[in-house]
Amino acid sequence: MSLTTLAWLAVAAYALHIVEEHILGWYDWARRTMNISLGWEQYVITEVAILILGLVAAMLSASSIGPMLVVAFATLLLINVIFFHLLPMLANGGRFSPGVLSGIVLFLPLGWHVFKAQNLSQSDLVWAVAIGVLAILWPMFLLKLRGVPYFTGAPLRAAAKSKPKRKR
Repeated sequence: MSLTTLAWLAVAAYALHIVEEHILGWYDWARRTMNISLGWEQYVITEVAILILGLVAAMLSASSIGPMLVVAFATLLLINVIFFHLLPMLANGGRFSPGVLSGIVLFLPLGWHVFKAQNLSQSDLVWAVAIGVLAILWPMFLLKLRGVPYFTGAPLRAAAKSKPKRKR
């Protein structure tokens, strides 16, 4: 199977994964079991952004950078199923993780086939995996920054409140 076909199948798999997570309640499960402080709106935006990344990888799969993007997206899917579904599920006594079904049935085989079909150089493969890791870690990094006043605009708001207003 070509990388282009696998890329489009990965996008379809992620769409089905989103449906599974939303219908079976991954958001509430993750907040309870993984102590994730992600708001509902942020969760939905993250899901859409990842889906768009998959679409971009599939659309560019035949270009010179395409194979790297497809491997990066496959890496993201594998990390998703392993670190956001399987391991947390096992750590919580086998309590079902919404999204684990599509992760096992779709992400693991697709990821395997992408890595088998790719013909990147070793350095490009390392970069592709690094891009996939960074892409899935980006929302968590931003969640950490959200608590830092510099990144929330808090110093600006505080400075504006403490500044005396001029009388005219």
